[in-house]
Amino acid sequence: MRTTTASTTAAPGAEILPGRAPGAPVIVVGLGYGDEAKGATVDFLASMIPDTTAVVRFSGGAQAAHNVCHGSRHHTFRQFGSASFLDVRTLLAAPMMVNPLRVAQEAAELADAGIRNPFGLLTADARCQVTTPLHIAMNRAREALRGNARHGSTGEGIGETTAYALAVESGARRGQRVGNFVMHADAPDVAVPTLGLLRDRRATIRALDALAAYARPLLAAAPESATTVDSVTDIADTLCEIADSIRVVDDMPAYLSATIHAGTTIFEGSQGALLDEWHGFHPHTTWSTVVPGPLVQRLRSTGHRPYVLGTTRCYATRHGYGPMPTESGDVVLPDVHNREGRYQGAWRTGHLDLPALRYAAAVAGGLDGVAVSHLDVLGTAGLRVADTWDGDPTPLSPTRAGDLTALARLTEIAARATPDLRQLPADADGVAQLISQATGAPVVIRATGPARTDRSITWPSPSPAS
Repeated sequence: MRTTTASTTAAPGAEILPGRAPGAPVIVVGLGYGDEAKGATVDFLASMIPDTTAVVRFSGGAQAAHNVCHGSRHHTFRQFGSASFLDVRTLLAAPMMVNPLRVAQEAAELADAGIRNPFGLLTADARCQVTTPLHIAMNRAREALRGNARHGSTGEGIGETTAYALAVESGARRGQRVGNFVMHADAPDVAVPTLGLLRDRRATIRALDALAAYARPLLAAAPESATTVDSVTDIADTLCEIADSIRVVDDMPAYLSATIHAGTTIFEGSQGALLDEWHGFHPHTTWSTVVPGPLVQRLRSTGHRPYVLGTTRCYATRHGYGPMPTESGDVVLPDVHNREGRYQGAWRTGHLDLPALRYAAAVAGGLDGVAVSHLDVLGTAGLRVADTWDGDPTPLSPTRAGDLTALARLTEIAARATPDLRQLPADADGVAQLISQATGAPVVIRATGPARTDRSITWPSPSPAS
């Protein structure tokens, strides 16, 4: 095999990723529980592909934490695309959720990092649901009230944003279940906050008044959370003011189509496939579709053949609650950018888990390539690899999307599993071969450190002449 280093950018028209058609959109998706270097991979790809026109955030919300390091600069990207250091535009496309307060905070951080006019790089979909301080307070109250039965959460209100919108849409009543939430109040008959709605201050106040009334019974059960919420009018004024600084478009599909035709568009996924709302280990999941299947279908319906790039570390990681079969106290790999959080929980590490990786690749619906990071720890951390759980190489099988009972069974299997461990190869080629076999896709990017310059693209070795 041969490699292309980060310091070598391809000439216009040349192809960087093996097997990708020139100009094809690239979808970057995590194959774990998050923290698989999606942001660093997006930054690297944008630096290597000269006609990159935009990074599109299409799932999740402000709970993303995508770390990018280049030179002396570091930033944890939450809503801005992870190629912002390269002045690449960001598109926020529904069903992604947007928290305008967090956008403003991140824009200020990016300005301090030397990016001129961060808001000028941002375009957002009017249909994006807005996460407010009320959603965040409900999220933290609900998770705290679960006690030792916590689902795992960043505490950023993502699940509450989606659950509230679904409750309003269905007219859910108190005591009914929406997803894995039991409704604590009747859903109001009013519009939910969206970026488009924030253009109208009076409509925003009406929407927030209804949301506050809905939230009140839950917050009353956890007074500590309720004290952090400002008045509805103050929240509305702040949200509307920030929204005025964001370029909001009403027809994002048309805008996105023009962007894709103008050059390479990189779609930056959120979280990891094992946290997907339809395929993850229920109930320890996110309220977002993380796997790329629906996006791939939409792009193909408009004549595009996207390149799907999975990302993984060479060992397992997880934040907070939920099963992680290969977790081990023998794997001590602290991460300067990932630490324990009050709601997110502890930073957990373990051995490379091939059964979990096989499942993630299966629910991702087909990968064209894989990026493997943190290869610099090989040979120094006592890492091992699980080929099977309890002798079974494929203990998890994809279920019908949304079958929560079936997903809960997968969670039970993972929680009770005993991984069959052996020594992990100490060389990158050996690890790449294992990951390629598990995912059914070639390893095309390798990273031996956190920075852009620590990454390289791997091409298959030319076949020997006959």
